[in-house]
Amino acid sequence: MLSFLFMGVMGITHLQAQELFNIGNLYYQINADGVSVTLVGPVDVAEATGELTIPSTISYGGNDYAVTRIGKNAFISCGSLTGRLTIPNTVICLCENAFLACSGLTELELGNSLDTIGVAAFYGCKGFTGSLTIPNSVRVIETSAFYGCTGFTGALTIGNGLKRIESAAFYKCSGFSSLNLSDAVTSIGTSAFYGCTGFTGSLTIPNSVISIEPNAFNNCRSFSDTLTLGNALESIGGRAFYQCSGFAEVVSLAPVPPVFSFDEVFEGFSCTKLTVPCHCVSAYQNSDWHDYFTTIIDDCNTVQELDEQLANVYPNPTSGTIQIEAEDIEAISIYNMLGEQLFETSASGNRFEYDFSPHEVGGYMVKIQTKKGVLTKRVMVVDR
Repeated sequence: MLSFLFMGVMGITHLQAQELFNIGNLYYQINADGVSVTLVGPVDVAEATGELTIPSTISYGGNDYAVTRIGKNAFISCGSLTGRLTIPNTVICLCENAFLACSGLTELELGNSLDTIGVAAFYGCKGFTGSLTIPNSVRVIETSAFYGCTGFTGALTIGNGLKRIESAAFYKCSGFSSLNLSDAVTSIGTSAFYGCTGFTGSLTIPNSVISIEPNAFNNCRSFSDTLTLGNALESIGGRAFYQCSGFAEVVSLAPVPPVFSFDEVFEGFSCTKLTVPCHCVSAYQNSDWHDYFTTIIDDCNTVQELDEQLANVYPNPTSGTIQIEAEDIEAISIYNMLGEQLFETSASGNRFEYDFSPHEVGGYMVKIQTKKGVLTKRVMVVDR
C-alpha cells in the first residue's frame, strides 16, 4: 500500500512538473508519449468567446504534436463560446467536464478517432441543434456525458463501437426525434434516455442487448409506433419503460421472457397487446409480463426462427440425444415452454450434444449463444 501511494505521489509530481505552454489563447501540455498534447483550456476564460477552433496539430519548440485529448474541465462553463464545435480526427479522448455548461455552442461534430467521451463532457450544452452521430470509433460514453442537452432536433445514431450506454448518458435530451442503436450495444444503463420526450416512430432494441437497466426509457412518451425487443434480452429494470404511452405495438423476440428486476417496468403503457416468438405464449402468460399485457399472441410467420445456414439441431423431434451445430458456440441453455431454465453451460467449438432422455414428452426451447449472437430453436421430445 505504501509503495502504491508513493508511486501515486510521484505520478502527480511528474504531471505537475510538465510544462504548460500557450499558443494564442489556448493552453497545452505535452503528453507522456512525447509526441502528442492535451488541450488544457483557455488562457483567459473571459476571452473564450465566439467559435472555438481546435487544431489537429500544433508546433512548439521546433516539434509538431498531435492534439489527442481535451483535458478535464478544459472549457467548463465557457458559456460565451458559440457556433459550431468540431472535434478533430486526432482527438481520442474528451475528458471529464470538458465542455460542461457550454450552452452557447450550436452544432457538434465528433472526430472519427474519438474513443472516449468522459463523465459530463457535454453536460448542460443545451444549445446544440440538429442530429448527433456517435462515430464507430467511440467505445465509451461515460455517465451523464450529454445530460440535459435539450436542443438536439434530429436523429441520435449510436455507432457500432459502443457496447454499453452508461447511466444518464442522454438524460433529458428531449429534442432528439429518433434513436438508432447499433448491433454492438449489449446493455443500456440506468436512466440512459430518461425523459427523452422527443423520440418518435419505432424503437428497436438490437439482438445484442442483454440488459436494460432501471428507468432507461422512463417518460419517453413520444414514441408512436412499435417497440421491438431483441432475442438476447434477459432482464429489464424497474420503470424502464414507465409512462412510454405512445407505443402502438410491442414485439418481443426473446424466446425466454426477460426477467423484471424491479416493479413498474411498463407502468403507464397504453398498449396491452404483446407479440412473442412462436410457441412462447405460455411462457409469457406465466411471467410478470402478463401483468401489463392482457393479450399475448405468437406470430410464427414473422418471428425469426433459427437459420439452418447458421445452426442445425437434429434429430427433431427426438426421443433422446440431439446434436447442436453452430459456428463458435459459447453457451447452451435449455428451457421448458413456461420459460423455466432446465440447463445451462458454457461451451466452445462448433458442436454440442444434449440428452433429452430425462425430460418429459413435450416442447422445449434451445438457446444457443454464439460469437455472432443468440440463436433459438424449439425441440419436440416424443415417446421413447
